[in-house]
Amino acid sequence: MRILTADDDPIMRARLCRYLQKNGHTVETCCDGLSAIDKFFSYEDPPELLITDWMMPNLDGIELAKRVRQAKNNNYTYIILLTSKSETEDLVDGFTDGGVDDYIVKPFSFEELQVRINVGERIVRFEREHQEYSRSLEGVVQRQTQLLRKTKDELIERLLSALEFRDQETGSHVRRIGLTSALLGNHLGWDSTSLDDLRVAASMHDIGKVGIPDDILKKPGRLTSEEYEIIKEHTVIGASILAGSQFEVISMAHDIALRHHEKWDGSGYPGGLIGTAIPVSARIVSIVDVFDALANDRIYRPALSREQVLDIMLEGRERHFDPNILDLFFSLLPDIFRIQAENQ
Repeated sequence: MRILTADDDPIMRARLCRYLQKNGHTVETCCDGLSAIDKFFSYEDPPELLITDWMMPNLDGIELAKRVRQAKNNNYTYIILLTSKSETEDLVDGFTDGGVDDYIVKPFSFEELQVRINVGERIVRFEREHQEYSRSLEGVVQRQTQLLRKTKDELIERLLSALEFRDQETGSHVRRIGLTSALLGNHLGWDSTSLDDLRVAASMHDIGKVGIPDDILKKPGRLTSEEYEIIKEHTVIGASILAGSQFEVISMAHDIALRHHEKWDGSGYPGGLIGTAIPVSARIVSIVDVFDALANDRIYRPALSREQVLDIMLEGRERHFDPNILDLFFSLLPDIFRIQAENQ
């Protein structure tokens, strides 16, 4: 075994080292707890066994054991405490506070120590095999989780491709909406799982258009008031498609599909919600969707200039858009323009 020892008694330290080396162990010695903890943290792979005296200056054996147990390393170290204390209360405190595995009371025979080392060796082998198995299992779970995520993303992309056959704007548009929405969410402090959900959910904001007749959806000119009322139904249609899911990403997509045409001042549709009553995911997508629609060619008009687009967006502050999220949007324009350029 690879063994680290800590003892402030030079005679005991030398005798212990000779005996352990004689029995085939690799040994490093330290004269106190501080040097032992420094040595321990210097190892890429920590030793299997730590043998430490209890009473040492600067850092005693219990505190040394406690710090070893707090170390974030991948392999288990078995700890044997050498002590002249034999009272039960003292020993219980040592085991409880320091995470010591075993102890031996001075004076002791080296034969007894070897027996305890043999026990420790078996426990270390078991603990390290268990840790390796746990890491392997975690890797399997992570790979399966990633596979499920990729499967879900691909399924959603394939469903959206059905809409792309009907609406030539949809393919690149939904990619830009998803990426830009995730960019905003990231700067709003969302965690990685929520950001991934937002990226996917935002891409489904217009999924309700599958229920809109082609002659209205693909009309190159201005819509009549009656046709506009029909187009507005895509929010409710999309929400009905996505309703009732137990998955967070689909629930978020439901909120976005239903509410991304709501306006900050309550003049939007379908519910006329005001301010923060609108889900934050929908407030994000509302800004991103309008910007993308203005900045790119549509079936009924060419793209507006960058200056025109930004002027219109600013005019919508506190009327159409959440002012705080819009301010964040403007602060991220270089990244947003890059997403636009890379996803045409």
